[in-house]
Amino acid sequence: MKQHKITSICAALLLTLFSSAALAANDGSTDTDSRIVDAKVVEVSDARISVIAQTGVEHVIAINESGTKVSVSGRAISLKDVREGDIITVELDADSPVKLARNIAISNNSQIARSRR
Repeated sequence: MKQHKITSICAALLLTLFSSAALAANDGSTDTDSRIVDAKVVEVSDARISVIAQTGVEHVIAINESGTKVSVSGRAISLKDVREGDIITVELDADSPVKLARNIAISNNSQIARSRR
């Protein structure tokens, strides 16, 4: 009987660990091939931005004035408002042969830090 309880507890722990790992993988907070989440902007120019992903890898991403949409809390802003140090989430154009930003969402934390300067 004691061994059955221990086995049941171990099985419950394993099930809990695997289910929480599966939920964490689907919460949208991780990078994918078409999305870079919570990356820090390190360089901005008219044609591209350079970001450091959470993994520490630098990505150079093409931007297009007419094709790249930028927003803060769902409110559209100008592409020129993206600055070094901003924390952004970038959705890439899957059809483009280069890394082309389709949507850029600036984190609210970046806006708060920017207004304090």
